[in-house]
Amino acid sequence: MDAEQFKTVVDKLDKITRLLAVQTVKGMENEQDKVELLDSMGFRPFEIDKLLNKSSGYASAALSNIKKKQKPLQQTPAPAPQPAGTPTTQTPGATVP
Repeated sequence: MDAEQFKTVVDKLDKITRLLAVQTVKGMENEQDKVELLDSMGFRPFEIDKLLNKSSGYASAALSNIKKKQKPLQQTPAPAPQPAGTPTTQTPGATVP
């Protein structure tokens, strides 16, 4: 296969990939869900913008908002386990034996 044939094959595969991506998100109403799905499929933000006919930077902003919403859920640390017999709260002025 020469370089010209290779380029043609790659171009056709690219078109098929874009068509499948558009078909995949076609029935989805929420734009952020579309962006999140396409991102999980490996599309870059500028590619998602083109696929969804959005202005440049739309997908980047949507992904940023999605990550901000997920961050507080992920950063909530679990309480540290207390050793047996250790009071969980202390009353002011109380002494611990």
